[in-house]
Amino acid sequence: MSDPLVSVIIITYNHENYIRDAIEGCLEQETDFPFEIIIHDDASTDGTTEIVREYTSKHPDIIRPIIQTENQYSKGVKILDFVYKYATGKYIAFCEGDDYWCDPWKLQKQIEIMENDPEISLCFTATKWVYVNESNREKIVRYHNGDHYFSENDIIKKGGRFTDIVTTVVRKDI
Repeated sequence: MSDPLVSVIIITYNHENYIRDAIEGCLEQETDFPFEIIIHDDASTDGTTEIVREYTSKHPDIIRPIIQTENQYSKGVKILDFVYKYATGKYIAFCEGDDYWCDPWKLQKQIEIMENDPEISLCFTATKWVYVNESNREKIVRYHNGDHYFSENDIIKKGGRFTDIVTTVVRKDI
């Protein structure tokens, strides 16, 4: 694989029932650039680790696993800070192990926007929440309607709840 433009980070722990959807949503991305998928499994005690290994064996050119034998979160390790060091892309996209992407053009669209405007450091989309334990209750979450550009002050004023991580792409250098 040539150098990836995007590093997709999947952080997972005991997501056996969801991790396949998370990985498949990433693998199904249609892009005109290379990307890597870094999966950090934090010593899952269900079948998550085996599923990550299965996908890694099928896609060794794209998937880079980090399989922990001891749970790092319980030791106070900030997982995202730890995994970030392994990302080689110019951009970082996030998808947690119990989330998934349903648009195969998600990365392509977001990266085109960011590549065309170097002033943009973060790009996100609306989110659809599906509650599996509440009789299929669904909710569409839009933090803003339509396409917008926001200043740093807009984001700071929102107090860290500006977007859902699963839709976010950031420039690695920020």
